Amino acid sequence: MQVVFSAEMKTLSFYKQNALALLSTIYGARESANIVNYWIEARLGLTRIDQILRGEEFFLFESYDIELQELKNRKPIQYIVGHTFFYGLKIGLNTATLIPRPETEELVREVVKLIDATKAKTIIDLGTGSGCIALAIKSLRPDVDIVGVDINPKAVEQARENAHALELDVSFIVADLFEYTLEKADIIVSNPPYIPLSERQDMEEHVVAHEPEGALFVPDEQPLLFYEFIFRLGKQTFANRSGWMAFEIHHLFGEEMKRLGAKHSAKEIKLLQDLQGKDRMLLAKYGRTD
Repeated sequence: MQVVFSAEMKTLSFYKQNALALLSTIYGARESANIVNYWIEARLGLTRIDQILRGEEFFLFESYDIELQELKNRKPIQYIVGHTFFYGLKIGLNTATLIPRPETEELVREVVKLIDATKAKTIIDLGTGSGCIALAIKSLRPDVDIVGVDINPKAVEQARENAHALELDVSFIVADLFEYTLEKADIIVSNPPYIPLSERQDMEEHVVAHEPEGALFVPDEQPLLFYEFIFRLGKQTFANRSGWMAFEIHHLFGEEMKRLGAKHSAKEIKLLQDLQGKDRMLLAKYGRTD
């Protein structure tokens, strides 16, 4: 029996080699290979091993031409396929949510250490976006109550969808950080906007063109705008109880963040480096010092 393929069906090798030939001139050979492998796995369900073993098989890849053009235009692959992976979790994304970075996984690790050291039971994630921080913490410490807060309804909608898909019991609410009040928390965690607008011109085109500006940038004259307010909020929240604040920060503002914590009466301040040796996280303790 002769097998007849439709005109749209092509071998996996064709899809890959055609894409790599186009994209390598834009992203370079290594990054292009990673992008194409990720794309093929997301769209055709083929692992990287499958892609090696089944290279000469025919597949129907209906969105190929449109999405290849999007990749050519530097749209991040995570937005094209609608998800990324963070701390082993599949995190859905939309235009209102940032693509989480590896550095943010380091912040999650530090918060989990705080939970274990303090027996914390309640965590608030301010500026939650896709919910990646809150959901990763919940997956690691399911006994902790976690609430994620974001001003953007589209971001909160995505975070709720992620919680449902991952079957993780995290509450997400829409609220303006600058009008938000907390009744109680053991740990406040936040990865707020912290990039001065003046740095925009030096950033990668795909970030500036496609990721939400409101989740990235702050005025040059107020680079610690969000941290200032969150510290005030934390100082009030921890006025009569112990607690910690955990931030991801701009690597050039570590010392300024330490001074800001001291200004807002933190009892203990820890500036931590990421795996690249850059100042990236700040932990601030309130309440008892023992």
